Parts: sequence; structure tokens; C-alpha cells
Amino acid sequence: MNMTRKTFYGLGVVASALNILGGALLIFSIQLSLLFSLATIGAGAMMLLVATTLQGDASARNLCLAGAMLTVIGMVPGALGAIAAAASWPVFAWQYFKTSPQESPLHQCAFLVLICGVVLLVGSFLPMPQMLAACIILAVAAAQGLLAWLLYRGEPGGAA
Repeated sequence: MNMTRKTFYGLGVVASALNILGGALLIFSIQLSLLFSLATIGAGAMMLLVATTLQGDASARNLCLAGAMLTVIGMVPGALGAIAAAASWPVFAWQYFKTSPQESPLHQCAFLVLICGVVLLVGSFLPMPQMLAACIILAVAAAQGLLAWLLYRGEPGGAA
């Protein structure tokens, strides 16, 4: 079996789909923490595995490794975990935001993931109804999944 960066981006798509499923279930007051845990592990694994393929680009590799580390720290309860979880995908997306052409869907999606990180960070510390939290989870997971899908497809600047 040939494992390529495209395979690893596919793992990110699956992780985002698990988050979307968890958010959709949360709308109906069904909380399955296992889905969110599996999604977090999948996203962290994607970032770590992508980092292993970036031998020539130290900056991009370091951002992927930082994203993976933040994903792991994000599983810790409390403020530190909330901050790390909100920052993991934006740190990963930063390299694509910087390197892709401004008009490209990849650049725009990476920017959306950066904005979603800010929303997650603010939302982590504000009391909000479960329905709003579920909607935020759905929107953020959709943006993350779109980024992973664009990378999977091999958008310009994504170096698939």
C-alpha cells in the first residue's frame, strides 16, 4: 500500500466528517464524545503524517508538527486544552494561506479555517446554548473538511 500525502489529507477529511456527525448529533442532544475524540486523533495523525513528507520545507514541516502537538494538547481539559484545540487547525492551515495564490479556493479556505480558530477560541470561554455550540462545531468542521478535501484534490499551492 502506497501512503502519500494525498492519503493523509483523506484522513483529515474523515476526521472532519466525524466532527460533523458529532455536531449534527449534538443538535439532537446526543453527545458522543468518542466521535470527537476519534476526529481529534485523526486530525492530529494527518498533521503528523503530512509533516513526515515535508522533508524539503522546514517551515511547513514545523507548522504541521506544531498543529499535531496542539491537537494532542487540545485533548487536555481546561483552558490550555481549549486554546490548543482552537489553534491546531489554524496553525496547520497557515502554510497554505501563506503559499497559495490569493484567488485560489485553497487560500480562501485556509483563511476561513483561521477565522474558525478565532471563533472556537472565543466560543470556548463564553457560555452558549447547546444548539449554538453544535452549529459552530458543524461550521468549523465543514471548513476544516473543505481544506482537507482541497488539499486531497491537489489545489494549487497544496503540493499534493
